Amino acid sequence: MLRAIDLFAGAGGLSLGLSRVGITPVCAVEIDALAAASLKVHLPDADVLCADIQNVNFLGYRGKVELICGGPPCQPFSSGGLRNAWDDKRDMLPWFVKVVETVRPDAFLMENVPGLAVGNRGEYLGNIIVEFGALGYSVTWKILNAADYGVPQGR
Repeated sequence: MLRAIDLFAGAGGLSLGLSRVGITPVCAVEIDALAAASLKVHLPDADVLCADIQNVNFLGYRGKVELICGGPPCQPFSSGGLRNAWDDKRDMLPWFVKVVETVRPDAFLMENVPGLAVGNRGEYLGNIIVEFGALGYSVTWKILNAADYGVPQGR
């Protein structure tokens, strides 16, 4: 059994998808109370934390999960927004890296918008990849269209 932590979990779409392929979410973290309440319904056996990941101690999960996944807020990178990347207080990519560093899972899966790879944000993505490399992870990234994988929208 593969176990996972879902960061920025929303209402649990990623966790539910992972569950369908045999990955068990043991922890999900979501700051929005309504989304966290939905998570609790869909993930009754998981630790569902309605919290900001900056305030969660993940050390107790070290050695207990094989995967960390999640989609940090996209607003700092979205081409439809201000594109302030690291200058945006909503930039949670460094915290995603910090959780991976703390827990040391076998693998991680992070999703975001294509704007993360464009312009100066692409340079920022490169720096994040270097940070993961310094932790011993090999990173492969690609822009995918969710419609190619059964999602009923071009995304």
